[in-house]
Amino acid sequence: MRIVADTNILVSGLLWRGLPWQLMRLAEAKRVELCMTPPMFTELAEVLAYRRMQPRLRQLGLTAGEIVAFAVSLTSVFETAEGEPIVTADPDDDIFLRCAAAAGAAYVVSGDRHLLELGTYAAIPIVTVHDFFAKEFPHQLETASDVSSAV
Repeated sequence: MRIVADTNILVSGLLWRGLPWQLMRLAEAKRVELCMTPPMFTELAEVLAYRRMQPRLRQLGLTAGEIVAFAVSLTSVFETAEGEPIVTADPDDDIFLRCAAAAGAAYVVSGDRHLLELGTYAAIPIVTVHDFFAKEFPHQLETASDVSSAV
């Protein structure tokens, strides 16, 4: 099943435990196919370079480049074309929707209110990470909460 995760979900899953981390584990196990585009990798690298991310990267003993390389290893890369704005309130979010459409994704997984308010795009549901697990991997919700409380 192909999915697109927004940058916040990716950063959370790559740097911390919880449901986004469980999503990364599903991608590692090839149970979901994470889909990204080159602009999404650029945004991920930019966010990981933020000053506020540096303490966590140091704690993990990793660089932003290593995290991006790991993300590349988990994903299938798609090319998209520019077009008319989709999310008028935040056109930067369009990259996720264009990727989902190009990939034929089953879901866009996001915590971004602009995306979540759309509900769907090109018949692709836009859901929170919790709702994704509730619909597709409900047994993982218990495992993830056990892991989160242990961290």
